[in-house]
Amino acid sequence: MRLTELIGALEDYELVDPRASIEDIEVTSLVMDHRETDSQSAFFALAGSHFDGHNYVKAALDRGAPVAFVQHRVDSDIPQVVLSEGDPRTHLALLSATLWRRPSEELTVLGVTGTNGKTTSVHLLSSILRSLGVKTDALGTLWGRLTTPEAPELQRKLREFKDAGDDAVAMEVSSHSLVMHRVDGVSFDAALFTNLSQDHLDFHHDMETYFRAKSMLFDPSRSQLGVVNKDDPYGELLLKMRSELIPYSISDTRDLRLDASGITFSWRGHPIVSPLNGLHNVYNILGVLTTLVALGWDESSVAEVVPLVGTPNGRMELIARDLPVSVFVDYAHTPAALEAALLACRTLDPKRVLVVFGCGGERDKQKRPKMGSVASSLADATFVTSDNSRNEDPAEIAKDILLGVEKGSEVILELDRKRAIELAVNMAEEGDLVLIAGKGHETTQRIQGTDAHFDDHEVARQILKSKFGWSPS
Repeated sequence: MRLTELIGALEDYELVDPRASIEDIEVTSLVMDHRETDSQSAFFALAGSHFDGHNYVKAALDRGAPVAFVQHRVDSDIPQVVLSEGDPRTHLALLSATLWRRPSEELTVLGVTGTNGKTTSVHLLSSILRSLGVKTDALGTLWGRLTTPEAPELQRKLREFKDAGDDAVAMEVSSHSLVMHRVDGVSFDAALFTNLSQDHLDFHHDMETYFRAKSMLFDPSRSQLGVVNKDDPYGELLLKMRSELIPYSISDTRDLRLDASGITFSWRGHPIVSPLNGLHNVYNILGVLTTLVALGWDESSVAEVVPLVGTPNGRMELIARDLPVSVFVDYAHTPAALEAALLACRTLDPKRVLVVFGCGGERDKQKRPKMGSVASSLADATFVTSDNSRNEDPAEIAKDILLGVEKGSEVILELDRKRAIELAVNMAEEGDLVLIAGKGHETTQRIQGTDAHFDDHEVARQILKSKFGWSPS
């Protein structure tokens, strides 16, 4: 796209062009990292909490960038588009959507937000639509580095999906992405709210601000319709704020049964069968069914294909079948998610439940003792270990967790995560269940700023092989 066409999307800007002509500048990408620039990359300078992109405009020029978008003039020979007042991220989102020719307007885009259940709901939405013959892709935790990508990457991906023949996209929408304007310029056909509980308070500071961030997705200017979990207190609040939103509830079910084979219930007269486990997944299924029907899909058609959708990677995922001990890997990293996972474990009727978990460093510290309380009250034995401690001391994180454990509960502290998993599996006896929580699909562990390979699945399989002589088929 010609730069003249791209900046035509802006209402107010100043062009600083040392070369006196921009007619020949072609732009094929927008980048925020000067190391990614080339001769057709427009460099967008953002001032962040750690780095200011304006300090790297010259470096972007040296790498061939033909133009820079800036909030103030910098001393450089590169042509500069000085943006008007306001949040620069809104300009970034607008430019990104313009560059990639607003792909969301050519797709059915389904957004899912909430503290827990986003990934499973997106997995269900995309899988069900594929089973119904709709070419559908997905964006979120399992499909990329960020839950919701930055605006340039997001718009590029949506364009790639459309050009590859996709008709629909189901995507996770994080609270960060809403506040930071990553999804500005995306037209959502439907938005689904799963639940809200404590998380990300290192960013939002309090639950009210966190809720306001999530509720942004349900503005009529952003989403054509909204589906909301009525049984969640914040969902109920959202429904009171916007009367046009569509509720769903556990009361929508009849003859609900949870057991080792999965979930069965009746919904609007249709039998629903799913291999997923736990009450929290009943809610995920209900939200997805309600959303698809609200979009015009036939109730019986969507109900029929639910049994075809398996467990997403790292979400209450059973590592091995037909062994004396059951081992599950789950991404639960909030108090509510850990509680839901442990309650799901209880529906499988094990003799004992043993849980291994830690908490991430440089994140919401308030949830650590709460997770200690949840684990020690719902599990028969709790193994407190490390997660992604980042630049925090894992021992200090564990100390915060231990502040919340129930008195008299069996708690083992082992900061080496592999060793903690090994201790739990080896302690487990026939009929017991081990839940390894916190990392789910992740394959690295970040400690002191360094990423090292670590996969809970791999570790569990190695230990099961050693204990039972089992090997994956």
